[in-house]
Amino acid sequence: MEYNLIHLGMKQFFFLLLMMGFTIQLSPAQEIKILTFNIYHGENPNKQGDSTFHLISDYLILNQPEVVALQEVDSMTLRSERIYNRKLDFMRKLARETGYKGYFGKAMDFEEGGYGEGLLAKKGSAYHTLPLPNPAGGEPRAVAWVKAELKTLEEFYFGGTHLCHEFTENRMAQLDSLISYAETLDKPVIWVGDLNFTPDSEEYKSIPSHWKEAGREAGNEQATYRTGEEAMRIDYIWYDSRKFELVEYKVLDQVTYSDHYPVWAVLRMRKEE
Repeated sequence: MEYNLIHLGMKQFFFLLLMMGFTIQLSPAQEIKILTFNIYHGENPNKQGDSTFHLISDYLILNQPEVVALQEVDSMTLRSERIYNRKLDFMRKLARETGYKGYFGKAMDFEEGGYGEGLLAKKGSAYHTLPLPNPAGGEPRAVAWVKAELKTLEEFYFGGTHLCHEFTENRMAQLDSLISYAETLDKPVIWVGDLNFTPDSEEYKSIPSHWKEAGREAGNEQATYRTGEEAMRIDYIWYDSRKFELVEYKVLDQVTYSDHYPVWAVLRMRKEE
């Protein structure tokens, strides 16, 4: 009798383990909502001195992306003082008002403060900034990185950048530096930003084929930058297709408080085989 009870208990135990494993295997991977947006330093390009901070903040609170990259971000500059009546640490204030953890990656000194990249993550660590090469001269550029963590405890690296707007030579060198670094990371990688080249450019074509660009994969060639009559697609979300699959992509052209539109994608992390 005692043997039968023990035997029954062990069968129930192993059945429970089997069901737990089956449940874990069937649980869907978490979808990762991503936003990249060149914010024109938080000022309305059509109305000088008009802050767009509250519009950006409200949009993030409403849509809740897991990670956000912002370009053309000011930190404690005289320009921000002219807009906000005080020098403003834009990313610190944005993080505080949206509930994200924020980070400012300075690309260059500007008007007594800094100018560069902003990152927001719901949960992130290992924030850091890497300068990018500038062989042809011009403005310094950088890429800001964070190791983000999902609710499922899976981790990935997320980088945001703004490449040179003047010289192809710079953009090619900056791409090479960014991608070379991304290939060394020990977690899946997504990198985004205002890259200042179009899909038919030498720069675009130089990117290795396992890096997929969300707009092209979605068949969406919509412009992401517009000023006057000029419209171009120069803002992108790139992901390692060996680690992620695309769920959704869109250009948010109803958001009109910059000379760029926000670019949105949803990715799903591939299950390890």
